[in-house]
Amino acid sequence: MKTRRAIPALILVAILSGSAAFAQSRVRLGDNAALRYWSAFAQIQDAGITEQQAKDFHAVLAGTTPYDDSKFKDLAEKNRPAVETMARGTMLPACDWGLEYGLREEAPVDFVRKALLLGRLNTLWAFHRMQAGDQEGAVRTLLAGMRFSHDVASGGPLFAAVSAKDLLVIHLGAIDFLLHSRELTANQRSLLRKAVAEIGPDGLDWQSALRIEMEVLNRPDWHVSSAVESITQAYAAALKDPATLPKLQQRIASAPQQLRDVIPNPQRVLEEQKDLQEKLAQMRSRLQ
Repeated sequence: MKTRRAIPALILVAILSGSAAFAQSRVRLGDNAALRYWSAFAQIQDAGITEQQAKDFHAVLAGTTPYDDSKFKDLAEKNRPAVETMARGTMLPACDWGLEYGLREEAPVDFVRKALLLGRLNTLWAFHRMQAGDQEGAVRTLLAGMRFSHDVASGGPLFAAVSAKDLLVIHLGAIDFLLHSRELTANQRSLLRKAVAEIGPDGLDWQSALRIEMEVLNRPDWHVSSAVESITQAYAAALKDPATLPKLQQRIASAPQQLRDVIPNPQRVLEEQKDLQEKLAQMRSRLQ
């Protein structure tokens, strides 16, 4: 009799335990910024961009053409929900894109293309807010963009890191424009200075991106484990000390052809790394 009465209680405990575990799982998922970013990708409205608008937009981001709000305000307003969703995502503690690198070259990395577009639209929104006289809003937008740009590289290969670097540079350019064209408050400068300091002198974890890249390239059917290990060590050393680049290039040249064909060009990666380091150093100096 006692045993029979205990069964419902045990069932109740199991249900409550399962509910608690499910709730904890939901909290963990809810803390993942990548889920918000995917929602933001779905909100992007770029179908109406003409080829000329795209060219003008890229020229503005490159700093070669002044921003003209009459050309871009409609596009900026249409994408306000996307950039606001993105900004909310940047307030979450972690970003896990959930990439299946076990699929190797078949692993979907389409998020990087979407992230590049969203990041550029975010800087467009910042320019639009500046033009509207909302300096505080422009600063908040650029702060969120810096965090998002950094998250783009989270858990990704060198391809994702280089794309994240491009977005960081675009946002640093927008911050530079803001510094030259507006009188920032002490608090605004402090927030921007903190954001730049938080991502460190390198801006991104290039070593982590390298490890992921080489793990993907280490295909069992290629039988290149020893070559991958040797090149990984030399690549990591070159990221720390570019003077060792010739040694890395020699190791790549002696690797099996199929591996040589897919290893990211170390010269370009080192140039991207250096460019970001220099721009971050310049920005830290300007925000003093």
